[in-house]
Order: sequence, then C-alpha cells, then structure tokens
Amino acid sequence: MRLPERARTRIRATGFLVREGGYWFVSLAVLLAGIALLPFVALGVGLYAVPSFLEILNRLAARAQTRSAKRASAVIPFDRRRLTGRYSFTELAALLSAPETKRDLSWLLFHCAFAVLAAALALALPFGAVLYVAAAPLWQLFPPDAPLELTIFVRSWADALLMILLGLLYAAGAWVLLPWLARRFSEATLAILSPRRYADLARRISDLSTARASALAAHAAELRRIERELHDGAQNRLVGVVMMLGLAQRAAETDPAAAVPFIGRAQDAASEALAGLRAAVHDIYPPVLDELGLGGAASALTSRSPVPCSLNVEGLLRAPAAVESAAYFVLAEALTNAAKHSNASRIDVVLRTESTPRGDVLVVLVNDDGRGGATVDPGETAGTGLAGIARRAAAFGGRLVLNSPGGGPTNIRVELPCAF
Repeated sequence: MRLPERARTRIRATGFLVREGGYWFVSLAVLLAGIALLPFVALGVGLYAVPSFLEILNRLAARAQTRSAKRASAVIPFDRRRLTGRYSFTELAALLSAPETKRDLSWLLFHCAFAVLAAALALALPFGAVLYVAAAPLWQLFPPDAPLELTIFVRSWADALLMILLGLLYAAGAWVLLPWLARRFSEATLAILSPRRYADLARRISDLSTARASALAAHAAELRRIERELHDGAQNRLVGVVMMLGLAQRAAETDPAAAVPFIGRAQDAASEALAGLRAAVHDIYPPVLDELGLGGAASALTSRSPVPCSLNVEGLLRAPAAVESAAYFVLAEALTNAAKHSNASRIDVVLRTESTPRGDVLVVLVNDDGRGGATVDPGETAGTGLAGIARRAAAFGGRLVLNSPGGGPTNIRVELPCAF
C-alpha cells in the first residue's frame, strides 16, 4: 500500500534529521581535531597538516551542502574549491583566511551545535508518540506496587487517557514540527556555505576579467603564430614562385626549352605554398570538425599518435564550434606533449559532456602511464605545452587540472564550459 505524499514527506524529513545526527559524530571529530591542531599551528609545525584538515573539512561541508540542496530542492550555482598540491607559507595563510574556509568553519560550529539536537528531537517525538499511545492502555498489566511509569505513574484509566493525549500531542508535534525543522536546517546549511551575493558577484567579475585577459592574450598569440607561419612559409614560397616564373619568362625569350625546368620548380613551390596555406587554415579551424564532429576528429588525432591510444567518447554531446575547436587543439597539444616528454607506452583519452549547476562542461581527459613530473611552465611559448593548454582553457572560462607525480602516471583534465 502506497503511503500518502504528506506521510512520505515527513518520513523523508525525519530521515534527513537523523542522518544529520549521524554526521554530527564526524563533525565533532573534525572540530576536536582542529582544536587539537591549533597549538601546533601556532608553533609552526602544524602548518603541514593544515591542507589535509581543510580538505577533510571541505569534503564534509560539500556533502552537507549536497544533502541540504537535495532536501530543499535547491541548485548550487557555484563550484566548490579543490585543495590539491603543496602550499607555501603565504599560500597557507591565504587558505586559512579565505572566505571559503570561514564559511566551512562557521558551518562546522553550527552543525556541531544543532545537528544532534535536531536528530534527538526527530527520534524523540515519534518514539514518544508510539510509546505513550501503545503503552498507556496496558497499565492494568502492572502490579499496584510497581505501576506503569511514563511521565507520571499510570494507575487509572484517567491517567492512561492523559498519557494517550500526550502521545497524540507528540505525534501532532512530529507531524508539524519535523518538516519545518528539516527545512530550516537545510536552508541554514545552504545559507552558511553559500557565498554572499556581493562576494559571488565580485568573484564572477574577477573570473570574467581573467578569462577576458586570457582570451585577448591567446588571440594575440594565435595572430602572431599565424602571421609567422604565413611569413616564413607560404609567403617565402610564393616569392620563390614569382622568381621562378620570372626566370622562365626570360629563358623563354631566347630558349623555350630552357624555361621548362623553371616552370616545374615554380609549380613545386606553388604546391608547397598551397600546402602551407592549408596548414594555416587547419590551425585556425580544422575542417575535420565540420566533417566528422569532435568525436571523429579526436579519433583521427589518436590514430595518428605514435603512442598507442584508446578513445572513449561516450556521453559526448555537441558543443559550440569555438569550444569544440578549443577541445581539439587541447587534445592535440596534450598528445604531442605525452609523445615527446612522457616516455609513455599507452595513453587513454576520454571526451565527455558533464552537466553542472552552471551549465554543460566539455571535459577532456588525457591519462598516460609515463614517468610523470609534468608541470605548467608559464615561460613556455604561448600556445604550446601545458601552459598553452591552460591559457586556451582560461580563455573560455575553463581550467586545467594537472596531476603528475614523479614516476607517473600523468592525468590531465581540461574543463571547457559550453556557455561562455
């Protein structure tokens, strides 16, 4: 028999509060660990444990935020930070004073203070209702010298009726109070962990400014590269064509047969110039993307890699042409880097579209089993290497996530928002 929707709603609310009570033990343990860490942080030796503590706190707060958002049917319109790698003393100080850290610590104190009380209430009200209503009529089964004791000693039907009424009052309180309490608890969690509106706007403005600067820098670098390729390649070859045709013209005036080799050389130079122009056009926007889509273009790239590659494009959806073009060049550069520097025997490539609260994101994953140790070098030539990948991703408001410990493997994840 299917329960009415109101009953299911109240059962879910009770389960939510009880679950938060279970997580209260974890929150309390983290809080006590943080308190125990404070003296060592003051001495300096505890700074090495700060990133791990903040990472645990961040994950705990993120899960609480997800539970509360599901309970409140809310959407989280921002991405939580990711804490990875090593940090200098200055970076650790910035982490500790960051708004995200303050919000996570505020939530931890709130959760430790109220989660166990909310869970106790969620258990006590239904249990008290069932106990009083079910046990009060059984008062006659108890001997007079050891009567049934609930809130009072039950020695008569009047006492039993009073206890039944109290049980019904507990049931009514659970029916009305628990959904309200679950809603307020989830809303409070979201309010504490969500950035204030002005802070969110400031962060978005900063992100847009950074993305705009990266886009302008990447655009300028692309223009310089294309100009250099045209100047050093196609233009020089076309100059050679003009020279060869001039020599052929002069030779034809005296000896037509002597003009034939010059015409052949001019034809070869023209073919080379045409090939250079095609390569430059391909670097601007690969025609294979229009013909085969990103999945087919990626298949062509991986099939030409000198290192054996596997390709997985399950879950890949079409994206704007500019985003697919960026993903194509990101994959091409990543495969080139792996072939040149990683000494890998295998590369695994995954292209997929992930849905986030802020829209769809095209994700490029390139994993190799090489020697690792890759880093993003800001001094690399614009548009090349991992720095070039990072700049191209930043131009679309995306990011590069690199995990390459010494000894390998190397994992590259590039996120490109489909709406930028």
